Amino acid sequence: MSPPFFEEFAVGQRQIRPVPQKSFDPAALAAVFTGEGVLTDLSWQHVSAGSPDDRLEAELVVTRCRRAQDRDNGLVQRHLRVRNQHGETRQRGCATVLVPARGPGPDRVCHNFGTVAWGEALTEGLGEDFARATASWDGTIGLRCGEDEVHLRVYRGRVVEVTRRAPLGATFVLAASELTWTELVTGPADDFMRRAMHGEFEVTGNGYEYLRLTKVLALLARRAREVAR
Repeated sequence: MSPPFFEEFAVGQRQIRPVPQKSFDPAALAAVFTGEGVLTDLSWQHVSAGSPDDRLEAELVVTRCRRAQDRDNGLVQRHLRVRNQHGETRQRGCATVLVPARGPGPDRVCHNFGTVAWGEALTEGLGEDFARATASWDGTIGLRCGEDEVHLRVYRGRVVEVTRRAPLGATFVLAASELTWTELVTGPADDFMRRAMHGEFEVTGNGYEYLRLTKVLALLARRAREVAR
């Protein structure tokens, strides 16, 4: 069976697949991805010990879709969670597969979290609420997803520059995993504040300025959801 094409994947896609083995080992992992391209990267974590009575299934969520450099293929990253019949997580991790593409693009940027193109898309639709909330602010907001980070240079109510790295760095950086950004942007409700309070986002830099701009970050999260539609 030939692998699916890159264009058939989208960030936020979710699948549940049975795990044939009693325990989730390398053979079981290979079975999950049979016929789905070349496995290029894998990170894995054992969360809790299994039981002989466990009936396991794997939940897969697409968290990244990125064109390969040759433009003839695409890289699809998925978060995996292996759980038993009681919903208890036994193992989790991320896997990336290389799949063929039908064409060279172009591709949408709405789910390329942490990139300059995504940051530019966010700033295009910021309205009066953002302008009022940052009317007296002069600084740089960093947004990070996995290894990607974009800086929004803000001056008195508007974003004056979107760049990969501001010359003086970010005033603070708001960072989260690919899974957290995916669930925030594609989920049924805007639950940024709940996720922030539960520690799904990490903040580095000036914590005081971060607290001052909580409303601004909530507006950026709402805008990210709008861009993704």
